[in-house]
Amino acid sequence: MRTVSSGQLEPGMVLAKPVLMKNGMILFGEGTELTESYIERICDMAIGSIQIEGNAPCTESQEQLLEKVNLRFRFVEQQPYMKLLKRLVEEQMTEQNG
Repeated sequence: MRTVSSGQLEPGMVLAKPVLMKNGMILFGEGTELTESYIERICDMAIGSIQIEGNAPCTESQEQLLEKVNLRFRFVEQQPYMKLLKRLVEEQMTEQNG
């Protein structure tokens, strides 16, 4: 699940949670596939963001992500379990992006 601003909505996206009106009534239920007219309605009602199914696309390179892992583990990687955990995270990242 990811949060998307109303300006970034696209037809075909599926709601992960219901969209509520200001009075608490459900405008669109969970699982609703968005259409152009639904998106217009959401924008017209000034709903800032909604929950969409799926994960946000990764815009960072593998090198950038590995650098972030190194920064996260820099103070604890000498501990045996943390060193193992870091290695497993790095392996998982390279397998997914490899």
